[in-house]
Amino acid sequence: MTSGSPQPDLAIFDCNASLGRRHNERVPYHSKEDLLRVMSEAGIARALVCSPYAAAFSTMEGNQFLLDEIGDEQNLIPQFVVSFAVDAIDKVQEHTRRAGVRTLRVFPTTHAYPFVAWIADPWLEWMAAERMVLWVPLGWSPEVDIRDLYQTARRHPKVPIVLAGTHYSNYSVLLPLLKALDHLYVDLSRFDIPDGVRRLIRHIGVERLLFGSSFPDVDPKPYLYYLRHCGLDDSELSAICYHNLERLLSGGA
Repeated sequence: MTSGSPQPDLAIFDCNASLGRRHNERVPYHSKEDLLRVMSEAGIARALVCSPYAAAFSTMEGNQFLLDEIGDEQNLIPQFVVSFAVDAIDKVQEHTRRAGVRTLRVFPTTHAYPFVAWIADPWLEWMAAERMVLWVPLGWSPEVDIRDLYQTARRHPKVPIVLAGTHYSNYSVLLPLLKALDHLYVDLSRFDIPDGVRRLIRHIGVERLLFGSSFPDVDPKPYLYYLRHCGLDDSELSAICYHNLERLLSGGA
């Protein structure tokens, strides 16, 4: 087996991919066919995908573009991008219900609002009632102030929040944040630190860790190779690569 080949007996569910063109840069892959080919090459069975157009321009229009692009492809699961500050919650509720969408992603910094209770509370109360999951991007340029994230998330412990694109630059605040709030989950797609996964498992256990590809920015195969060779047992590997995300999407957090 080479570093670029998948592990045949490992089911993989990607928690962090996007689908569509970007307005500010060329990406190597942007179509459904591209994504499905990369998934097949990496041994990824299913992927949760959002629209870059929804993040950069129009949330509702971009979300519809995403649904149109996915079509009847059952292995691509749509995730809607919303603005807690601008979007009409009743319209988003109708759209998510009609499309069967179970997760939302927010970009507060990009959309120019703070992630604070007086903006986020109505959305998070609705999400708690519907047992939905929220994705909040971190990385080099976090989409939230960590202090706002802590204060708002702690008010809504029934809404699981996935810290998307978690990066080594977030490491200093990540461990205490995860310890303080047990409904936060970690997307490992950009978490490239020595023995990083084992450190997280020692700190919070394996149940809150998710594999993400960060497609199309990153080739998923090298990180999957790393996961298979960093000392995880079969149950830990399966939890990270598939079962934790499946449980979240089924409302079983």
